[in-house]
Amino acid sequence: MISDREKEALLTKRWAALSLGLNALLATVKFILYPVTGSSAILAEAVHSLTDVVGSLIVIGGLYLSEKRSKQFPWGLYKVENFVAVISSGLIFFSAYEIAKIIIVPVSVLKNLDIGMAAMFLMALPNLAFYKSESRIAKSLNSPSLAADAENWKTDTLSLIVVGVGVIGARFAYPVMDRIAAVLVLLVVIRSGYGILKCSVKSLLDASVDNPTLDRMRIIIQGFGQVKEVVELNARNSGRFIFVTVVLRLDAKRLHEAHGIADAMEREIKDHIPFVERVMIHYEPVAKAFRRCAVPLSTREGDISEHFAKAPFIALWDKRLDGTVSTPEVLENPFLNLEKGKGIQLAEMLVKKGVDILYTKEDFKGKGPEHVLSGAEVEIKKTNAQNLKKLTEHNSEAQ
Repeated sequence: MISDREKEALLTKRWAALSLGLNALLATVKFILYPVTGSSAILAEAVHSLTDVVGSLIVIGGLYLSEKRSKQFPWGLYKVENFVAVISSGLIFFSAYEIAKIIIVPVSVLKNLDIGMAAMFLMALPNLAFYKSESRIAKSLNSPSLAADAENWKTDTLSLIVVGVGVIGARFAYPVMDRIAAVLVLLVVIRSGYGILKCSVKSLLDASVDNPTLDRMRIIIQGFGQVKEVVELNARNSGRFIFVTVVLRLDAKRLHEAHGIADAMEREIKDHIPFVERVMIHYEPVAKAFRRCAVPLSTREGDISEHFAKAPFIALWDKRLDGTVSTPEVLENPFLNLEKGKGIQLAEMLVKKGVDILYTKEDFKGKGPEHVLSGAEVEIKKTNAQNLKKLTEHNSEAQ
């Protein structure tokens, strides 16, 4: 069973192949029409279609190349699509050159004017239909190469209309109509080519995605309650796909908890923002104006216990950045009478209390409490202080 990504790639290639086939057919018809009518405008349009055939081949090649990955290109070759779009914009500018030639050199229809006129307008119909269909598909797939190809079909349609109007003008002895229409279409063609070129070059230079898309991502990220600050949010296009980088401050003590939040955030972004290929999330703890400290006590008066889990009391205090400390709060150990797991339960409580440093005389390296505390990035420090007062007053002993 193929994935949605594979289905999208297959559909993109199918439309590119259809574009190639239709371009080849129209180019053949136009080259046949030239000797029939003797029209230089139709000859220019035939050359224009020939460049479209080359452009379609480039699009198909770009689509296949964009799927390739290797050790040298671990991020894929998605930007090949943007290169293809640049080349397509060049072909659109070439079309503008062909139209400019029609403006500068008056159309001279030598024979069979009605056949040439009818053929141009009849060929414009499948051009227009294909442009509308491919534009819709390009938008749904977010494919820059198909979007560029669709714009090329639009310019082809306008070019056919220009030639048709030129033939009509020559037919009824008003050649100026050809030039007026051609100037208007020329402006549209140049604008279209410039738009494709601008978007493609921005993507190649890793320009950011549009602000509305960034705003939607920011709303999704800020919907997670643990997110205290979005430090940085960047997203760029590579081909049809989007790569996102986020730097956050998370209110999460445990590493696995932060991982879980990041994974959930990535899923949410991919579910709500189309064509996101990868989300890289870097997180850091919330900056605090103090560090919360704890120490086990054997008495409420402040004697430091030799044991962690068996201590009847726990003292908590905050050590501020300027070195001052808050008045210690002495809590009873609610897990003192448990038969098993009392140390782990007490460690869990300290994590929930936001403790950053635990002072202790006991060495419980490799035991359950140590795993809980280290997983929450709580620093464990040995102390030789005999009571809480000395520990809080003498910072040198507490280090």
